[in-house]
Amino acid sequence: MNTLNAIIIDDEVNARENLRYLITEFCKNISIISEAKNVDEGVLLIKEHQPQLVFLDIEMPQKNGFHLLEAFDEIDFQIIFVTAYDQYAIKAFQVAALDYLLKPIDIERLQNAVEKASNLIATGGVNNRFNLLKNNRQKVKKIAIPYKSDYVILDLKNIFCIEADRMYAILYTEKGKKYVAAKKLSYYENLLCEENEFLRIHRSWIINSNAIKMYSKKEKCIQLKNDIKIPVSKSYKEEFEAIFFT
Repeated sequence: MNTLNAIIIDDEVNARENLRYLITEFCKNISIISEAKNVDEGVLLIKEHQPQLVFLDIEMPQKNGFHLLEAFDEIDFQIIFVTAYDQYAIKAFQVAALDYLLKPIDIERLQNAVEKASNLIATGGVNNRFNLLKNNRQKVKKIAIPYKSDYVILDLKNIFCIEADRMYAILYTEKGKKYVAAKKLSYYENLLCEENEFLRIHRSWIINSNAIKMYSKKEKCIQLKNDIKIPVSKSYKEEFEAIFFT
């Protein structure tokens, strides 16, 4: 495997030292060529050294990790985000299908993130997911779905429903297309149902409430605008009807 040049950006000296040690010991294909203690230094180092990979802390004084994305019109390097506690940041990374590490850093998770980044670099993976992350800062509007060897970016308003299929989830779109993602339905429930227009109405289904065409209280069934009919299970019926009929 080819050696990849990397930069660490973190305001804490101990955090940089710990991450450098873990990378040196357990990620032999990564060479740390420089380190920065803030975003401005990081931007200068990236422009000077042109690294293939950046380990970017999110919670930093003055400017956080998101500001670094705004310093580049086009991001031609891979990023592995590092965060200690920011729950919104974690959700943002998940939506954009980007890798992140939680402090304290788990070795296996670090190795998996590095392997994924290495594969993306080797295949010339596109970085439009970073633009998605920037655009989703205030409210999630789009989501990245792994598709074949790349990612497809979907508007949430165009996702009508999501179906559980064992360890996978099937996303049905407005135009009749289906995308299979290697995620459980609970992943999308945590990601979408709290702050968006998505509802869990069955152990196997999440729906976009804006896509509802008809609801039969007698049959306990929803018909969506794409004419898919989905049952509302007993355990979700009361909550569902309270939202729409009170």
